[in-house]
Amino acid sequence: MAVKPPEIIEVDEDADEVSCDGGGGALGHPKVWYVFEDLDMVECGYCDRAFIQKKARKKA
Repeated sequence: MAVKPPEIIEVDEDADEVSCDGGGGALGHPKVWYVFEDLDMVECGYCDRAFIQKKARKKA
């Protein structure tokens, strides 16, 4: 069985932090917060979702 790649979610370049709950409901996980600080991308430690700031996409 093939493993699905992590979901990539673009957020506004002004965002300082993001939260993830894995999609909520029975298939989710506890809500956690991540801070970008000097990073363009953060990854959820539970579900591997990647949150990337739009400015980082423009660089690529």
